[in-house]
Amino acid sequence: MVKCQSGKKYTIPYVVYEKTFPCADYPPDEIVTFRNITVECDGADCTDKVQWVGKVKDANCNMKAAHDASDGSISITWDTSAASRFDGLSRAALHDLNMHGAWATKLNITRPTDDDADDA
Repeated sequence: MVKCQSGKKYTIPYVVYEKTFPCADYPPDEIVTFRNITVECDGADCTDKVQWVGKVKDANCNMKAAHDASDGSISITWDTSAASRFDGLSRAALHDLNMHGAWATKLNITRPTDDDADDA
């Protein structure tokens, strides 16, 4: 469950799967599925009132989003063999691109050196 930040009201629920890495870095099964999704509106369950639409912002790796109305799940798929605008970046550059914001810095991941680019 993700709670709203103090005082904020959201009217559009969304599911996000970050995608700022080369396609080959994503899991080889090429899918992630979110299940048992519950949406609350002012403290009451309003899951059945949400009309999900599969959209992709900043396309990478041929990602697609789909909602399965029969079980309420949301799946995101990708192609690990696709080209990506992140393919030419070093591991250090990818780290710098992705390690911002409070959640990312809490992961305590060591920044690779530019020499580590060939080790990935």
